[in-house]
Amino acid sequence: MSLEMDIEINGKHGLHVRPCASLVKICNSDPEVKVKIRNTSENSPYVDGKSMMQVSTLRASYGQTLHFVIDGNNATQMAERIAEFLSRLD
Repeated sequence: MSLEMDIEINGKHGLHVRPCASLVKICNSDPEVKVKIRNTSENSPYVDGKSMMQVSTLRASYGQTLHFVIDGNNATQMAERIAEFLSRLD
């Protein structure tokens, strides 16, 4: 199964190091699911959501939008976990 979603960064500090690490941890929680992310506001290329180094290059600031492509049998559950986490950013 494959799905796509867009999420706006609402945390006033954006996706800085700590939430970036937590996002990567969530993406790594299921080895069967692949997660690709791009910052549509910066027109960035897709990066591997399971790589801290790559996700940190997104430089997602407050108000910017991240586009996710999630592939795997548990794509829906992964999307829900990611959306819930990013909705709680301060």
